[in-house]
Amino acid sequence: MSHFLFIAGALRERTSQESAELQLSNGLWGLCTSLIRTNLQTYLEPHSRGLVYTLKVGLCAEFQIVPPLQDFSALDEFLKDELRTEARFGFVPIQGVQRCALSSTASQALLMEALQIPDQAELTRRLALGMHRLTQTEFDAISKRATEGTGQG
Repeated sequence: MSHFLFIAGALRERTSQESAELQLSNGLWGLCTSLIRTNLQTYLEPHSRGLVYTLKVGLCAEFQIVPPLQDFSALDEFLKDELRTEARFGFVPIQGVQRCALSSTASQALLMEALQIPDQAELTRRLALGMHRLTQTEFDAISKRATEGTGQG
């Protein structure tokens, strides 16, 4: 089973937290690069889940991904205008959003441990890609600790 860690970066028009909240509140996650779209098309499965990491904030949400991928043109005009940067290569519908709040420092330590990343430079490189594919074991380890940190686990 493939799951995904999505990274919401800061944009010219909004912070990473604002970008994540806008997408989550509209029931979708935008595909901001062609590489993310290609990787999701390749590895997305019917029961895949996603985690959201916001830069400088930390892990903030978990959700169920609802295949298939959608094209940017499927958005209504308001969302096309609002999410033109986040969803320029399409989007995936999401449901069952569970919020969590794990600090940036705690999130980075958790990711380094769960993904067996040796140092901060490698973690930073991976986060810069905008998405990271997770195994079931990696997803479970991250999800459990993220929800424990918010009293939801």
